[in-house]
Amino acid sequence: MNLYPKTPFRISIKTLQNLEDVLMGELRELGATDIEAGKRVVHCTGDMGTVYSCNLHLRTALRVLIPILEFPIRQADDIHRQAMKFDWTAWLDLNQTFAIDPNVNSEFIRHSNYASVKLKDAIADTFNRKFGKRPSVHPDRPDVLFHLHVDNHRVTISLDSSGESLNRRGYRSRGARAPLNEVLAAGMIMLTGWRGESHFYDPMCGSGTLAIEANMIARRMPPQVLRNEFGFMRWNSFDKGLWQQVKRNAMEQMTEPTHRIFASDADKFQMRTAAENIENAGFEDDIELTERDFMELKPISDTGIIVMNPPYGERMDEENIIPMYKAIGDHLKHACAGHSAWIISSDEEALKRVGLKPSRKFSLINGTLACKYYRFDLFAGKRSERHQQHPSTES
Repeated sequence: MNLYPKTPFRISIKTLQNLEDVLMGELRELGATDIEAGKRVVHCTGDMGTVYSCNLHLRTALRVLIPILEFPIRQADDIHRQAMKFDWTAWLDLNQTFAIDPNVNSEFIRHSNYASVKLKDAIADTFNRKFGKRPSVHPDRPDVLFHLHVDNHRVTISLDSSGESLNRRGYRSRGARAPLNEVLAAGMIMLTGWRGESHFYDPMCGSGTLAIEANMIARRMPPQVLRNEFGFMRWNSFDKGLWQQVKRNAMEQMTEPTHRIFASDADKFQMRTAAENIENAGFEDDIELTERDFMELKPISDTGIIVMNPPYGERMDEENIIPMYKAIGDHLKHACAGHSAWIISSDEEALKRVGLKPSRKFSLINGTLACKYYRFDLFAGKRSERHQQHPSTES
């Protein structure tokens, strides 16, 4: 099996909707070239070192894929016919297991599993013709995972170098209620521009994801530092020496935080979960975790950043959400002057009740919910004085 495509080669990195620009910035920092964005994906050019680095470093990546085959189809059965023209023995050995991860958006393929079976059969038939037997399918932990993407009449098949989705950092305990996706949390923080240069507050921390991701950013710590296994490690051509060098370089870039990170919540259950997650990440000395109501938030300095994921959607009754957001706005204005507050919510009407004009607006997706992510600048003094000193920067 030859898992080293001709160097350099194209790499596709999956992400969440509307985090493509953030991911492009991360790739530029890694030194990737020919970077271009698609919908929920960013493409670049690199080599196997780039693939390893992307898996280790990228905070807003879900999967790192290497496209190996692309072809048009007119019907579902064309997947088998076209895939049979490809030499799968160049990418998979008889003694290895494989699996198909399908992502199908097509007018004539109703079920993604059907497309997956067509590709699986083509791979099996290729081996049967050549060797009289076929490799086994292992759906949970295959040696080689093929990503099948069908976009209407276009099929792209890629090697999945990540294995388990990259949002699973390894610090999260099970049982958290409505946990924030780690990739979304990292993307939210990176959209603020904060990189550890001021105190960070999450006064509705839930399971602690925002605070943990913030501490990783402040420390320049790779988000996958706790992870021991990636898909590429099960490839026959895994270069252990190159991987160790990539990890060494990453460890040398880490730094000590210069400011503090504060996380708090009034929910006892969430606080226990947050404490477990923070301990799992090894951040007990970095993150100050306190059980308290949001209305008790009192920043310790004149400037800093507040990032919040308050209840909304199914987590909050409609009759209670408007008063809560109004109270959030009132407390921010009275207790947090000099700070910037960022709030994500799927309830745009509730966000209006914060009573502050947002200076930045982003659209994000949290699970299945379309959300708005607003920045509110909290100035001291009267409204007229604020406008003279700090003209609006809304975009």
